[in-house]
Amino acid sequence: MSQFHLSVAAPDRTIFEGDVSSLVAPAHQGALGILAGHEPLIAALKHGLVEYVDLQSQRHYIAVSGGFLEVSENSVIVLADSADLAHEIDISAAESELELARKTLRGEETGMTRTEARHALDRAMIRIKAARKV
Repeated sequence: MSQFHLSVAAPDRTIFEGDVSSLVAPAHQGALGILAGHEPLIAALKHGLVEYVDLQSQRHYIAVSGGFLEVSENSVIVLADSADLAHEIDISAAESELELARKTLRGEETGMTRTEARHALDRAMIRIKAARKV
């Protein structure tokens, strides 16, 4: 089985480090699939799910809120603005974050700006989607 090394990091911690057989990431130009031996590239990421398949053929999901992906030689580095492993996401907390963002966007006073609310809305929706994949 062909494999490559994957590192996923957010500003607060390393999310995942290990060998994988494939990766799909949410690039701004569309979903980006990576297999071993992929040509070098750098891509900007948008809010979405990073999906990777480990060496035991198990699928795993990470919710990311933007960032960058770099492919070089036989490794991929994902530097995410924020990232959460699907199995670590608290769906109740993500749903609360989603509702708070929706209230702000409806014009209710929440202490959050509209820009912050749009970002929180996107992040919460991706986190809920990731958590439901587990």
